[in-house]
Amino acid sequence: MKLNQLADQLPAKTIDLIAIAKALEFTDLPNPHGGTPLNAAQAQQITTVFRFMRDRRITEPKSAIAQMQLSDPDSTEAIAISLRASVADELRRRYPEGSMSDRILRLLGALQSFEQLHQPFIQPHQIPAPVQPTPNQ
Repeated sequence: MKLNQLADQLPAKTIDLIAIAKALEFTDLPNPHGGTPLNAAQAQQITTVFRFMRDRRITEPKSAIAQMQLSDPDSTEAIAISLRASVADELRRRYPEGSMSDRILRLLGALQSFEQLHQPFIQPHQIPAPVQPTPNQ
């Protein structure tokens, strides 16, 4: 399996998968281009990170990997906030996990996700007014 073949399977750009491979610190890759051979474990890791990023609309591989490492493996739903890695690192430093500020940030993220999921149901539906027949004269 090569990176460019994996890109074909995942409908992803090879350059994005290369960024994920670099974020996973695959330093033993012989060639930093699309023809780089991968072993099965590396291909699986890249695929997992790519799907996590796609499902949560995360753009930075390092941020996605950090969220994957921090998420509870038993939870079925993870809260994802798409931030640059440096911003996410700063928030983790300022608001350690379990602190009141951390819990507030998670609640705000959950509320935002909930609002986005239920947006179509919140919008009032336009009901056309019934057409009144006009009397014939």
